[in-house]
Amino acid sequence: MTHKYFKSLQILRALAFLSIFFFHVTVLDDTFSRWSITVFLMLSGFLNALHGYEKDIKADVRSSWKYATRKIKKLYPLHLVMLVVALGLYMYSFRTEIMQNFKSRTVTESLKILSNIFLVSDWGPKSGWWYNVFSEYNIVTWYLSLSLLLFILTPLFMGLMHRLYDNKSSNYFWSRPIIVSLVIYLVTIVINLTLVKELGPSEAFLYTYESPISRIGDYLIALQLGYIYLHSQHGKDIKENSKLAVTAVVLSILVSCAFIYLGTSVLSGDNKWIVSTGFYFTIPTAILIYFLAKTEDKISKLLDSGKAIKAVTEKVLYLGTISQYAFLIHVPVINLVHGVYSKVGDVNIWVWSVIAFGITMIGSWLVEKRRRKEQENEDTRL
Repeated sequence: MTHKYFKSLQILRALAFLSIFFFHVTVLDDTFSRWSITVFLMLSGFLNALHGYEKDIKADVRSSWKYATRKIKKLYPLHLVMLVVALGLYMYSFRTEIMQNFKSRTVTESLKILSNIFLVSDWGPKSGWWYNVFSEYNIVTWYLSLSLLLFILTPLFMGLMHRLYDNKSSNYFWSRPIIVSLVIYLVTIVINLTLVKELGPSEAFLYTYESPISRIGDYLIALQLGYIYLHSQHGKDIKENSKLAVTAVVLSILVSCAFIYLGTSVLSGDNKWIVSTGFYFTIPTAILIYFLAKTEDKISKLLDSGKAIKAVTEKVLYLGTISQYAFLIHVPVINLVHGVYSKVGDVNIWVWSVIAFGITMIGSWLVEKRRRKEQENEDTRL
């Protein structure tokens, strides 16, 4: 059976958001946020392939734009609201510098506002004068900008996959996607190493961590995994390989934890750049997502096995559901709470974190509630 909803992947999404949140309140090392971004990208690619590959999605400009905007539209109003909040905080924090260079800053800030509004801030150069334009007020929206570009290109990617894979023998449907994934992975490594060599670790950071040229590899590999999963469901029963799948999940978790340990406790200084590349967490994350999906039935039964487990699971699943909204909300909230708190007295990191998290959750709940009501109204009209 091909699932449309995966509890295991939703829990993974919730954990990824928590890692990013607690990195931004300085509780966790930046390695956790690097892992989270890889998870988000690969979940996006995997699910888009799973739900879209067998649909007739045309790759012309109009259809590609329609596909991308349909994916983004539920987040775009919230993006604009949080852009206004973040812009206000930015203007207040840097009001002296802005007034001292008012004419030049008016130009650059106006262009930056436009790049943020139209979600192209992640598409441009990440250094020199251009970074004044192609950067974000709400720093996490680089991911939304990247996602828009990837969604625009997704129909093209899927069209190419149809050409490469549709005539392949059903017994070896997985061979070409695996080869393509390995090629993409190797190319991504070459791109990242070249950027670090030419620019240096610090200057290359924004390219290796945020730029489409580096991060597209995770998304493309995840598309291949989505294709493999989709076609594997047409063959032998998943239960025949359940032990292999469970073993793969455990091993991928252990490897991911080992990589996080290396990033937090071993790698440092000039060596830590590798953690922020577009390939560091790719392999264990790819294996984890694929085999979590393959063991979904087992995991769902386990999560429903008792009242206490089920109650906790429901809360975590809901966090996974609203994490897309919380992702856009949390940084301006963190900054605002810190700013107000610091005016009152010394900032306690845990009090700051709890207040910011609570406000983020309430805001995300309100957005999700409004979104659900809009969806119900749309369904009623249909």
